[in-house]
Amino acid sequence: MAKKASTKTSSSDAELNEQQKRKKQAKREAILMLEIEETKVSIENAEKKLAKAQAKLEARNAHLHTLEADLTEFRTSHEETEVSAQQTEQPASADEEATIIRDASLDHQTRQPELEEITSSNQ
Repeated sequence: MAKKASTKTSSSDAELNEQQKRKKQAKREAILMLEIEETKVSIENAEKKLAKAQAKLEARNAHLHTLEADLTEFRTSHEETEVSAQQTEQPASADEEATIIRDASLDHQTRQPELEEITSSNQ
């Protein structure tokens, strides 16, 4: 009878061991499944942030291109205005340029004697 009792206890010990192993395995599996879910959520959040950052980057690039186009347009129109202003200021021929220079020197010469007369009359 003693043999029967020892056989019975060893089989129940084996069953308990097997049960404990299954519990540990189930616990590890549950922990891994939770970790997997957390990682999936983390990846989804990172993808949302990435999409948001990508949209922001594209908007800023578009704004930059708009500003660059505005600057180019401004420079072009300013240069056209400058060129047309220079064309109206510049004489049409070399003869006209010589006349302008000669007239400027005459004005200077005619004013000079006036200044001398004024200073000599003040004395």
